Amino acid sequence: MPKESGEQYEITFWESIKDSNYPADYEAYLKAYPNGRFATLAHARIDRLRAPASTPAVSGAQPGAPAAQSGHVAPPAPPAQVAHPAAQASAAAPPPPRPAAAPAPTPPATAAAAPFAEKTVAHPPTAGEIRDCAACPIMVAVPAGSFAMGSNTDDPSEKPVHHVSIGAPFAIGKFPVTVEQWNACVADGACQKLTPESNSIKTAPARDLSWDDAQQYVKWLAKTTGKPYRLPTEAEWEYADRAGTTTAYWWGDQMRKGNANCKDCGDPWHKEGPESVGTFAANPLGLYDMNGGVWEWTADCWHNSYQGAPADGHAWDTPGCEMRAIRGGSWREGGDYMLSATRFKYSAGVRQSQNGFRVVKDLR
Repeated sequence: MPKESGEQYEITFWESIKDSNYPADYEAYLKAYPNGRFATLAHARIDRLRAPASTPAVSGAQPGAPAAQSGHVAPPAPPAQVAHPAAQASAAAPPPPRPAAAPAPTPPATAAAAPFAEKTVAHPPTAGEIRDCAACPIMVAVPAGSFAMGSNTDDPSEKPVHHVSIGAPFAIGKFPVTVEQWNACVADGACQKLTPESNSIKTAPARDLSWDDAQQYVKWLAKTTGKPYRLPTEAEWEYADRAGTTTAYWWGDQMRKGNANCKDCGDPWHKEGPESVGTFAANPLGLYDMNGGVWEWTADCWHNSYQGAPADGHAWDTPGCEMRAIRGGSWREGGDYMLSATRFKYSAGVRQSQNGFRVVKDLR
């Protein structure tokens, strides 16, 4: 690996997409590195994948996605922070790996894979849970409290560890927003249709969604129910994920199978996409899929560290902010991405095949 961090980031990016059969992945690389060392090869892959029927290619991929942005570092030199303009696009380029993690590869470049079998999974609300309409997400109440946010890993974006007090209870989605729930917003004319290739299973998390798209959904949900729905703040997300724990993962300090939908983290796992919500274990608050499945958008603007972060759990926003914080990891990354403190950034306009969200509601 080159010592110069920009080259290190570029090679990590290429390694993560080099076997992809999504043209948009190579377009994302070219947008980040138009004169990169793999530019000629990237152009050739795009031409081959976009060729007429002689070479099957995944349809519906949108061009020009920006590269995923990460605050994580790979000692001894941190990856370069590469800023890209917002774009309405679909891409599948994961961020650079954490120190102990291998890069998460994209699915091999074969003909379009047959979809894995859809499961019939019913999740009615149980006692104490909230659902404001038949098509609404099930919500779980989270009590007020305080916790230590961040970590002392080599990633400077997770430092300093700081004390946060959540002064009022709130409710958070028991699961990420599903395809079926998103489609209720589509049917009402308030949300755009999902990318069909990556959203064929109604009980799976809705994905290939930007921060801007998520805002459309929460505005529709608030209008439909008359309740104050929104995206979680980054502090609320980590507070709910940790659920009173102080370990690296909510289940302990070591990766254990059965707790997260991630690569090499235990069955079930399919390279084509995340499992249906609720397939893996819930954390101590009864929340599912906080780690793995899909990355989840938060309300906060991205900051490179927690210096100056709010101590009350409110969103840390900046006027004109283009980069937003995203949490939790996806099914395409390994266990080292599932840590409670892991955080990354994306442009608010990016539609990326690993990105989804869950909602929060103020309790007042």
